[in-house]
Amino acid sequence: MNLILYYLFVYLIEAIILWLYCNRIFTSRKNTFLSLLITIGMFSLLIPVAILTNAALNAFCSFIVYLCCIVLNYDSKPVWALFHALALTILMALSEGLIAAAIPDITIYAFRDGNIHSSAFTFVILSKSVYLCISQLVTRIFSKDTVNNASIRKSTLMLYLIPVISSIITVSLGYICLNGKLSGSDSVIVFICLVLLLSINILTFYLQQDISQKNVEYARLQIELQKETDTEHYYNYVQEVNEKQHILIHDIKNHLNTISQLNDGKHIDEITGYINNILGSDALRKSKRYCKIDILNVIISRYAEQCSNSDISFEADIRANTLEYLPAQDFTSIFCNLLDNAIDASLSCDEPYIDCNVSLIRGGNADLISIANSCKSSPLGHDGKLHSRKKDTGFHGYGLKSVKRIADKYNGLLNYVYSEEKQEFRVVVMLEHP
Repeated sequence: MNLILYYLFVYLIEAIILWLYCNRIFTSRKNTFLSLLITIGMFSLLIPVAILTNAALNAFCSFIVYLCCIVLNYDSKPVWALFHALALTILMALSEGLIAAAIPDITIYAFRDGNIHSSAFTFVILSKSVYLCISQLVTRIFSKDTVNNASIRKSTLMLYLIPVISSIITVSLGYICLNGKLSGSDSVIVFICLVLLLSINILTFYLQQDISQKNVEYARLQIELQKETDTEHYYNYVQEVNEKQHILIHDIKNHLNTISQLNDGKHIDEITGYINNILGSDALRKSKRYCKIDILNVIISRYAEQCSNSDISFEADIRANTLEYLPAQDFTSIFCNLLDNAIDASLSCDEPYIDCNVSLIRGGNADLISIANSCKSSPLGHDGKLHSRKKDTGFHGYGLKSVKRIADKYNGLLNYVYSEEKQEFRVVVMLEHP
């Protein structure tokens, strides 16, 4: 029974260390709880092998379990899965060797008479503390985080000092426990301290990963906000140019009408026909207005033209007295992100279309934005979340996060649904009036 408890303790720690390692390097295919549960379950299969006390067999089986956990839980190429599984197996053996070399008597006390003694648990905590620190330092080399920011790197790097210091304390306490001739109660207290120190190390590295991911997300959102600001400036410029163009078009019409009325010389019919053709040309034709909000009208007009060039049927119905409270940057965040996604999804359809509607709801206390587009297959995964099919997924999801941020600002909501029958994807944004 003691033997089984001992190996449960060992492999629980190793499973958590592997889980922390892989979360830093790979992209998980499963949620946090499920991936950790699968990892712990896989490591529990090693208990019967460990009872055989065959070091070579145990190392090989550990390598196989590492490999299976990486393949099952994470997106990884086979060669990288093999590499990291082998690296972790070597690091685990190295950490145990370092503790055995630093405290030579520990293995004698722990495994004397072929049995597991209390010192064995101390050996596990010491070796796994070193294993945890080394493996997390290795993740600095292979980490998937790509944000290059000195302040971020400094803040996360400082957190590594906590596990390093606590590991030194752990080794010191372990040495005292083995060589200090402590009483039974004192040994229990020291052992509890060792367990708590190891727990602190694990929690510190988990916190460091969480902070690192939040920093990456924050940096990407900053980039997205900068893009939105640039887009806002662009549309303001287009709006200003359009106003000047309307004035110019109006003046040209007046001039041409005057010339047409005064033209009574030769080739009257030809000149009049020529002038009439110019007056009726697209260049002088008044552009369609979808709403009274200038910035939104410019955005909708741009996407309508883009849809026309891509043979996508585009309809927009913007009701009066809607969205008048939104600043320009919020218009670009909502409509540019949603319409960009709608166009990308519609391009692969046989009969592509986009339908954009803005209407009042709740007795005029809120606005409802609804954008529907043709979509061949559902972009929703089994978890109900959107999954990008684009080749470059570095910024996948940040457009919708930007829309969600605005919805939250106005006490609204963001929802989306896919209809298999219609092959239609619809995004709905509700915004309460301030």
